[in-house]
Amino acid sequence: MTIAFICAYIYYHFKYRHFKVINATRRNWGVSGKEDLTTYRIQVLTKKTSEELKLDELWIDNRLFRVKVIKKESNVLTKYFSEKETLYLEAERETKNIGYEEISPSVKGKVSVGYLINNKRKYLTIKGFEEHSSKLSIAGAS
Repeated sequence: MTIAFICAYIYYHFKYRHFKVINATRRNWGVSGKEDLTTYRIQVLTKKTSEELKLDELWIDNRLFRVKVIKKESNVLTKYFSEKETLYLEAERETKNIGYEEISPSVKGKVSVGYLINNKRKYLTIKGFEEHSSKLSIAGAS
């Protein structure tokens, strides 16, 4: 039992050594009868400062989305954060840059967070997104 605990601790320590994913949600928005718009939000707990860690990409089904980083307590966009800070990553837009498509992460998982740690590109695969409970309409109630 102790060996299993030690192995599990080591696995999670190394898997989440730069930041830990706390929650990942997806929300569909109805846009006046047109196709739905989907937004993605990932809550993370940092283990490094913004001097070492840059969170900048979200890969969903081999499609690249830029992310914006938002501080949890102030709900403000930020480039700077400290260790042990809770942040939100929100998908901003899909990029048309072909160069990024060529270096897409492995297809082990359908969703990956791309980041730089000390200027080295890394990817963390996550299981997927929880559906946000309600479908809302941007244009108002239908």
